[in-house]
Amino acid sequence: MFMKIFSLLMLFTLSNISVMAQNTSLEELSVSELKRRLSRQNPDTIKIKLKIALGRVLLVKPGGGSREIDAAMRFSTDAEHLSRRIGYSKGIINAILLRALSLNKKNEPDAGLKTAKEALAYSTKIGEEVGIAESYIVIGQHYAISKPEQLVKRMEYYRKASDIFRKTQNFYRLASSLQGDAEMLLLNRQHMEAIKILFEAINVNKSIGNKSIQGIYWLIGRTLNELGDFPSALKYSLLAIKSAKAVNDTTLTVASINFTTSTIYTYMKDYRNALPYTLKALEIAKHYKDSDYIFTISISAAFNYTRVNKFDDALKFLRNIWQYAKNDADSLYIMTYFLDNLNHAKKYKQAAFYAGEVTRLLKKIPPDNFNNRITAYNFLATHYIDTRQIKLAYQYADKYEAVVRSFNFPIGIRSVENMYYKLDSLQGNYKSAIKHHLLSEEIKDSIENVTKAYQVSLLQIENDTEKKNNDIDTLTKAGQAKDDAMKRTQLMQKAITAAAVLLAIITALIFSRYRLKQKTNRKLEESQRELDQKNAYLESMNTEQDKLLKEKEWLIKEVHHRVKNNLQMVTSLLSSQTTYLDNDAAILAVNDSLRRMQAMSMIHQKLYQEDNVSTIYMPEYINELVYYLRDSFDDNNRIIFNQKIEQLHLDVAQAIPLGLIITESIVNSIKYAFLNSKPGIVDIALGQEGPNHLLLFIADNGTGLPEGIDKSPLNSLGLDLMQGLARQLKGTFQIENNNGVQIKIKFIKPEKNI
Repeated sequence: MFMKIFSLLMLFTLSNISVMAQNTSLEELSVSELKRRLSRQNPDTIKIKLKIALGRVLLVKPGGGSREIDAAMRFSTDAEHLSRRIGYSKGIINAILLRALSLNKKNEPDAGLKTAKEALAYSTKIGEEVGIAESYIVIGQHYAISKPEQLVKRMEYYRKASDIFRKTQNFYRLASSLQGDAEMLLLNRQHMEAIKILFEAINVNKSIGNKSIQGIYWLIGRTLNELGDFPSALKYSLLAIKSAKAVNDTTLTVASINFTTSTIYTYMKDYRNALPYTLKALEIAKHYKDSDYIFTISISAAFNYTRVNKFDDALKFLRNIWQYAKNDADSLYIMTYFLDNLNHAKKYKQAAFYAGEVTRLLKKIPPDNFNNRITAYNFLATHYIDTRQIKLAYQYADKYEAVVRSFNFPIGIRSVENMYYKLDSLQGNYKSAIKHHLLSEEIKDSIENVTKAYQVSLLQIENDTEKKNNDIDTLTKAGQAKDDAMKRTQLMQKAITAAAVLLAIITALIFSRYRLKQKTNRKLEESQRELDQKNAYLESMNTEQDKLLKEKEWLIKEVHHRVKNNLQMVTSLLSSQTTYLDNDAAILAVNDSLRRMQAMSMIHQKLYQEDNVSTIYMPEYINELVYYLRDSFDDNNRIIFNQKIEQLHLDVAQAIPLGLIITESIVNSIKYAFLNSKPGIVDIALGQEGPNHLLLFIADNGTGLPEGIDKSPLNSLGLDLMQGLARQLKGTFQIENNNGVQIKIKFIKPEKNI
């Protein structure tokens, strides 16, 4: 009777295997906490890491849908763009992988695989080994765990990733990838290999101080449960629950742990102890509104309630889960457990109806759907044995036997031998019945022997792990003691050396001082009077010069202040005048003049506000100018301005023409490059061009220069003004189409750039 529970557990395993391991410890944080941290003023690399972590957390968020996927895609794009701008290779790799995971979640596996391979190629090109490992994991996830040959391929990618994490001593990621390796080994029925890796994962987590190991304990318990070592399985499942409580884990993992614990009790036929864990798992599943969990756990709850003779409670669960049935396979499961409940309650007439429904639904289930068929065959055979319908009982017992033998599942094979024992006994064929009974006992002994062998292996693994843990503690303490002793020795050596050097220096100084003292005393006395006179004269001169310099700086600042105020007054007058104009062209011309005057006014404002009254710090000035222009047009930030301005200080004669050129270029881009409120990008760069020149580069990705530029609005005062300003800078002016408009101003670098 255990095969039906085994099929449910395997279904639960397949639905819960990790599809995306944590990339960083940031992914342990909640969505709200990640958003809060992202809202702070962070350095670019921290901002990139937070965006990637938030995107990955959204993808695994319980109940997440298209909205979360779209948000993750946006975070991927933002992180990649920022990473490329600052040359942060790890950010580029993780952003591409986030895009691949988002495409997978969006049911676009081909695009996801192509993107993951793009991350692998980039990581290989720059020699980023951790990036290669992360790419292997995402590529591996494209191979199905339900198909043996693809599962093996997936395992190969995960192992290659684990090898790289070991080599690079990236223990945080190694711990996570080892857990993924073990899950796949478990699915591939390589149980002891899975347990060995899980104990290695425990050691790795201990070495990095990570206490969130409930998932590892859970996998060990789940594996031992499949091996039939139920006491050991229960031990590790309860350790998993204890570990989850210690770190306040309330995720769906806790539902999985409780479900596995209830399943172990069910295998041990301790149905009363199974029920509390089943109900706890169901409570968590309902909290997260996960329909697959709710369906599977409710089936288990109904089975356990039936076994403790609480038939009405079992039927209540079965009636409630109809809303979660998605297909004929789900309907067959529900009908099968209705049949089990009524048959166990000896309500054979009502059970006969559900036997008919199960038979009808079996015809709709694909032949390779063993999970559904094996449970149905088992319950049908049991029902027909109990109702003495021998022919039908043999028919479904034979079908049940074919499936369990194909799986080579000992508990199921023993169960079918017991069925044949009962059927042969009912027909009076006692010789055959005894044969089946002996086979059943032989299988039981074999299971117990195998279980004992596994228990011995487990004890050996536990002992080896304990020894390794002790070795880790011993080595840690020995290393710490060695470090302390070495530090003390080094400190003593440094102190002795310093004392010797200091003594030698003091001796040399005393001797030198003695020789020089007599020689210098005479010269000092002779020159003292002369120095006193010169010092008095220089002091009076310095005082006068300081006074003159302060007056000069004050006058220069006052000039810049007055120029700025006069420009603001003219700006205000022009702005007021626009209210009396009804000609659009005139209003446009006045507004253009206002922006140009504001660009000049900002320079004079900076000159009288800063200590340096002769030069302008260009990164700060251009940033404020761009902010002003974007704010003037109120474009809801639809245009992104990328600035790459070197640390330059230019005098007023060069800063004003550059400010006006930037103003004209940005205004033209906003007004003509991105029509119909289309979003876009404007790049602004100012920096060294060769040993003696500077280059101003402005480009947008808009519609570009129109054909017949002579008739374009660009070929007016704005274009003439930019060309004239370039000549004023003694530079060259170039404008061209290249996926938008590009403007280049190359001019002579000032002789002295502070």
